[in-house]
Amino acid sequence: MFKIKSEVGFDMAHYLCGYEGKCANIHGHRYRLVATLKSETLQESGQCRGMVDDFTNFKKALKEIAEDFDHKLLIEDNEEGRELAAKLEVLPNNFDIVFVPYRTTAEEMSRDVFNRLKSKGFKIYEVELFETPTNSCIYTEE
Repeated sequence: MFKIKSEVGFDMAHYLCGYEGKCANIHGHRYRLVATLKSETLQESGQCRGMVDDFTNFKKALKEIAEDFDHKLLIEDNEEGRELAAKLEVLPNNFDIVFVPYRTTAEEMSRDVFNRLKSKGFKIYEVELFETPTNSCIYTEE
């Protein structure tokens, strides 16, 4: 079994709709995203012969995903989230808000990243998303 990993980082703010507690406010993190591809065999021909996948292609896909989140405010696309975004629109800052169809937790985000990589044709095994240096979520289909 072969596994290859690549990682990227990004800074992002989020809002947890319906959350009560310390993280009820809009707040940010320095995320660390580690993705792992897995294959029982190596490619047999072409430019990627002897590889699970080309690290260059893999890293490029991870960077594209990170760019979708980097220096953005992630908000769940529901009534509460849209109300918050409307309140922010009146401020002089131009907040770069990204609406997502899920609660903006590390768990949901790691599944989202996994599915994005899978839809690009990567043999994705797992995605680990660190919300802090000591707290992460691993998503895999196994």
